[in-house]
Amino acid sequence: MGRERAKTFADRLPPVVPREEEDISHLSDEMADILYPGRRTRPFRVAVEFEPFAGPDFARALEVARRSRHYRERDEGGSHVHHAAFETRQASDARALFQLVGSRPGTAVLVDGKRVPYATELWLPLFWLFVGEGA
Repeated sequence: MGRERAKTFADRLPPVVPREEEDISHLSDEMADILYPGRRTRPFRVAVEFEPFAGPDFARALEVARRSRHYRERDEGGSHVHHAAFETRQASDARALFQLVGSRPGTAVLVDGKRVPYATELWLPLFWLFVGEGA
C-alpha cells in the first residue's frame, strides 16, 4: 500500500464559496456563460444596432426595434445607440428593421451578441429563413 500524498495548502482550506449555484436564473446570459458554460441554453439571436437619424423612417425603426424583448439604448463614444436583438420567432421584425436602417451609417449587425465577419451578407439571409415560422 502506497503512502498517501500530503494535501496542499489549498486542499486544506475550507470551502468558502459553494462550487456551483443551484439557481442561476438571476445571472445575466453573459455571466452565466462565463461562470457555468453550457449550463443555460440560450436561443440564437441576431441584433441590429443603429444610431438616431433624421427622416420619417426613424420613428418606424424605433417602433419595430421596441418590439424586441431585448431592446435597449446606450451611449457609446458620444453617440446614442439603439440595440434590438431578435430570436428566430421574430425574424420578420429583424428583417423589417434592417430594411429601414441597414443602409444608414452607424448600423451594425451582431450574431449572438458578437460582431462577426459577414454578418450582413451571410448571417442575416440565413436568419431570414425563419420568417413566417414564429407568427
